[in-house]
Amino acid sequence: MSFKNKKGYSLVELLVYMAIFAVSAIFLTAILLSITRIQTRQNSVNEVNQQISFVANTIQQLVQQSSLVDMANGVATSTLTLRMASSTLDPVVIYASGTMVYLSEGTVIPSSTPAALTNSSVNVGNFSVTKYENNGGIAVVQLGLTATYNSPTPAAAVTRSLQTAIARVSAAQFDSSVYPTTDGALDLGLANNKWRYGYFSSNVTINGKLGLTSDPATIGNANTLLKAAGNIGFSASTYGPILVSPGGTCYLLGISNAGIITTSTATCP
Repeated sequence: MSFKNKKGYSLVELLVYMAIFAVSAIFLTAILLSITRIQTRQNSVNEVNQQISFVANTIQQLVQQSSLVDMANGVATSTLTLRMASSTLDPVVIYASGTMVYLSEGTVIPSSTPAALTNSSVNVGNFSVTKYENNGGIAVVQLGLTATYNSPTPAAAVTRSLQTAIARVSAAQFDSSVYPTTDGALDLGLANNKWRYGYFSSNVTINGKLGLTSDPATIGNANTLLKAAGNIGFSASTYGPILVSPGGTCYLLGISNAGIITTSTATCP
């Protein structure tokens, strides 16, 4: 078999092919590096946004469930203290420590094992909360949060900031008198959904007939705190007023079928 008529690539052709291959390789490598940088940066952005959103959503939920934002009005701080109705959760403390944000429940001082709301993938550089009291008993918590993706690569070290305000509407405080729009037509509480305790510093009057007063002089007797402008009734003969004797024993006043006043010892109120 003869190879006399077979010709290979010339040196010039070989150099041209190598140049084309080199340029193509450099072009493809640049595209790959660009795609990798974009993907890395997007992953960093997603991680930072997710952690910021989680902190903000957690704070929003807890603020709206709280009974009181226990902070000085108008003072920015890195610790948010919320008073809760549940004794096992009260108080809730959200605070920044180092580069992370933590949640502590059920103790005034943050507990030794708080729950982390952020992780080491993100560094929290700023965490600020400020309470503002508005007319109508609505408290607003202003939240400021800045987080940076934890990476030695400058392109991946993405920083994001959040500024938002959260209103607490589940409870109210008032700095003026509270009146119903119509006399004798609106209720406070329900028969099956009652208020628990009531605290008053002065008189309480019910329909102008039965009242309690903290100022005995208003009813003309220094030793009387109950005033009635009508009858006081009891629903059964087992109920009645309880008096305390000088010796400290308490007696329940009752009445027999013949209308005779009777007494029996009772637990002191």
